[in-house]
Amino acid sequence: MRFISHLDMTRFMARMIRRAELPVWYTEGFNPHLYMTFALPLSLGFESEYEVVDIRLTDDDYPIDTLCDKLNTVCPPYIRFFGAAEPIKKAGDVAAAKFSILFDDNGEIKDALNQFLSRDSITVLKKTKKGDIKELEVADKIKDFLVDAADNNTILNITLPAGSSENLNPELFLNKFFEESGKYYCYVINRTAILDLNGEPFK
Repeated sequence: MRFISHLDMTRFMARMIRRAELPVWYTEGFNPHLYMTFALPLSLGFESEYEVVDIRLTDDDYPIDTLCDKLNTVCPPYIRFFGAAEPIKKAGDVAAAKFSILFDDNGEIKDALNQFLSRDSITVLKKTKKGDIKELEVADKIKDFLVDAADNNTILNITLPAGSSENLNPELFLNKFFEESGKYYCYVINRTAILDLNGEPFK
């Protein structure tokens, strides 16, 4: 599933909502489409345990507590819904995201990665929307991190800025780390939480 693009995921979600026969609201006009918004699109290649999607129902009395069961009934087993509620915040309130990154390294990079992320300065190269390459300082953008080990593999838990105002892809500093170390390892990035401006789970 991590290789499914955000656009395809949007199409998939619309299909599942129709299969569940939910009373959803469609835009008006010549080409009506389902109203649906993801709080924070997931990068291609990333796994996730915490995604937030906003839909609008036409029936104000519809029992919200039944939404998850109805959607889970029609969804494949690798996509599960675990909560539904009235929206409290807007997508613009998203401020950060938590990631868990598992490296297939036999525990070799644990100390080096910890030292790298503890530096006062980490500069990476980022491609802008115009196609230009600019240098970006990211050390001060890392909100917190913990480097641990499990089953002889290194695990990095890290919190990074995310949202419309500022967004830091963890692969930016991972590529820098591998470049400096001269060694590359396979890894899996899993987004475990989306946070609001107060550092609380976005809902």
